[in-house]
Amino acid sequence: MAKYSEALSTKSIPTADNYIRTGVPKLSKKSTALDVLKELNNYNCLAPYVNENSVAVITGGSGGIGLCTVEALSLTGMRVVLCARDVEAAEKVINDLTQKDNIRIQKLDLSDLNNIKEACEEIISTEGSIDVLLNNAGVMAIPNREETKEGFEMQMGVNHIGHFMFSRLLLPHINKGGRVVTVASTAHEGGDIDKGDINYSEGRQYTPWGAYSQSKLANILFAKGLQDKVSNTKKDIISLSLHPGVIKTSLWRNTPKAVQLISGVIADKTSEQGAATNVYASLIRSETFNGGEYLADCKIKNPNKKGEDEDGNLRDWLWTETEKLIAEKGFILPDM
Repeated sequence: MAKYSEALSTKSIPTADNYIRTGVPKLSKKSTALDVLKELNNYNCLAPYVNENSVAVITGGSGGIGLCTVEALSLTGMRVVLCARDVEAAEKVINDLTQKDNIRIQKLDLSDLNNIKEACEEIISTEGSIDVLLNNAGVMAIPNREETKEGFEMQMGVNHIGHFMFSRLLLPHINKGGRVVTVASTAHEGGDIDKGDINYSEGRQYTPWGAYSQSKLANILFAKGLQDKVSNTKKDIISLSLHPGVIKTSLWRNTPKAVQLISGVIADKTSEQGAATNVYASLIRSETFNGGEYLADCKIKNPNKKGEDEDGNLRDWLWTETEKLIAEKGFILPDM
């Protein structure tokens, strides 16, 4: 892992306002999380909440792009809550970081709604409020259909439903001007939301990549739907989604060995490069966005037609359906 010790040591220069909408110079597909920190600082483009009094919550922070993001955000002085299913594994990787005094590990299992509720309660009681929520965790291409504790198809349950509940419970405690960022994927382009069977429990044929792609499309629709909701309630919060790139990480562990070998060829980024858009979306000034955008390579991109959802009907349906699924399991979400 690259060293982040000098990321914010360069002297800032006056902001060029056009960089806010068109993108910060020098940031590209191959930029690392460290590069993003340097350039946002250089051009005075860091959001006002980036300081030692603010809090960032990151799911899936114990490995891959999540760990790189945790390290980058901790360097800014922000208090970072690293959410991980395996606390012991998270403790081991944190011990190797240069700066770890402002990182707290939080137990979180996104496949268990009760644990999500408990984790949110602990975050709220410990941190009080938060400034950035980064929904980074995920599972990918599980060979055979598996279920979460509540019986949801695992990929939809963890990647979308779990993060939906986690975000909704924390939303009332996100400070004015805060940010919710959800990691999606270009795999959304192969996804389809089957309104009759999103959990592959009513006869729909399960395929590993079909289920994954559906969950990533759901991530984009959630980010857009959340922006609709917070805009209607006049909450000053920006919601975004992003594609981090194709990265050789442990996400590929569920795929056949032949696919794992191929992933090493098609992977076009390191974990540190994959974390770049995470950091960019989490830390750049809010003026960069209208809200609801999808990003890749530290720039605003267009998802496919279903992800764009121009009339808003698909994301509205998914929002209502997800609330219903969670309510049927006995959990109450706060009003928007």
